[in-house]
This record gives sequence, structure tokens and C-alpha cells, in this order.
Amino acid sequence: MGKFDQKTAVITGAGSGIGRACSLKLAQEGASVVVGDIRVKLAEETTELIHKAGGKAIAVHCNVASEAQVEMMTARAIEEFGDLDILVSNAGNVSGGGIHELSLQDWERVIQVHLTGTFLCAREALKHMIHHGGGSIVTMGSVSSVVIGAGGSAASYKAAKGGILQLTRAIAVEYAHLGVRANCVCPGAIATNIGAHAKEDAGIWTTEIKDEVRQYKLDVPMMRRADPLEVANVVAFLASDESSFMTGSAVMVDGGYTAV
Repeated sequence: MGKFDQKTAVITGAGSGIGRACSLKLAQEGASVVVGDIRVKLAEETTELIHKAGGKAIAVHCNVASEAQVEMMTARAIEEFGDLDILVSNAGNVSGGGIHELSLQDWERVIQVHLTGTFLCAREALKHMIHHGGGSIVTMGSVSSVVIGAGGSAASYKAAKGGILQLTRAIAVEYAHLGVRANCVCPGAIATNIGAHAKEDAGIWTTEIKDEVRQYKLDVPMMRRADPLEVANVVAFLASDESSFMTGSAVMVDGGYTAV
């Protein structure tokens, strides 16, 4: 028996990295998983890995910045599996450039995916959860939710991650009495392919980076990057009844970075 038997989870940005690790982990523990990603081929790869391991999953193309696509993904989860118990809002993107040279278009693109996307996914999940016994929402913040750190700016990313933490707390306070818990995982340096995705997306950015951005060594006391599974293990804990008295929490998974 898995801790998520008879549970349905929607996971965004689930085609790779932390999202894929979360999908595999929750499916291993018995969840039926809706694997959402804007890169649908990667979502299908994740789904195939779950199927090969004996789990249940479907792949759904979803740009979380699109209200219509988020509504469709949520409806598909309920149609396919009959319920929605867990949301892991993980989808994100990155940008570069100092604040003084960042275009409004690029600022909004990051805010729309991270912060507005988290809002849209949570809103649709809540519409179901509050009438069906509650649920667990796990958002993906960052160490940037609580600290800025030295070096490059990426102000849109850091502002969005700070907003995600506060949105998560708002959900926790507003819906606790209806059985919904919401917690924010805040990873530090993780070994993912987000850099490769950023290169793929380079053509859509409009900011011309003229000033050299200062770069500092990422000083992590544990002196390594985390494997995505190490984040997924924390997500699974927060999504499960094992964390039944936790809501509104910011949980650092950062190798000690924010303790320095």
C-alpha cells in the first residue's frame, strides 16, 4: 500500500527536473498523476516512465500562464481519475539581465509563468478541493523566496518566487478550515536541465543584456547540488498526511544555503 493510493495529483513542469522526480515519486507511492508541461514530448516521456514502473499517469500539454489551458488540465484530471487531491505547482522559467535593462515583456513573462501560473493552478484545484474534503497544495518557491543572494539580478524570478511564498501562505490561512493545506518548498542549487531549457527559450526574450552581471560562487555548506529526488522526497512528505499539521510553511531544501 502506498501513501497516495486512491489519490490524484496534478504536477506542472513535470516533463523534467524536479517536476519529473515528483511525478515518479508520487506515482511510486500509488498516486494517479497528471503530468503537465508546456513541452508535451517531455511530459509523455515522464508518463512512459511511470507506466513502465506500473503506475498510472496521463500527459497533458499545459502552459500554466494560460487560464484556459490550466482549466483544461484540471478538468482532465477529474475526468480521467475522478478526483483531485494534490497539486504540485512546479512550472517555471528564467531570465537574465539587470533590473535597469530588463524589458517589460520579459518581466511579465516570468511573472506570468511563476506567480500567475501558480495562482491559476491553485485556483482551479481549490474549486474542487473545497467541495471534496480538502487536499494538499505544494508550491515551488526557491531560496530566492526569502533571500536575494550575491551576484546576478534575475529580479523577475526572485520577485515571483517571493510572491509564490506569500500566495501559498494566503491559501493556507484562507482554506485551512476547509481541509486544504498549502506549503512552499524552497530549493537551492539543484542538478536540473533548466539551463538547457533557458537556451531553448532564448529566442523569445527581448532584453539585450549590455552590462556584465556579477557572478559569485554559490556557497552551499554541503558543497554540492541536490538531486531532484531530494526535493521530490520533501514534496511527497508535504503532499501526504504525514505532514497533517503543516500549512503555510516555507521548507528549505538548500544544503544550508539560507543558514549562512
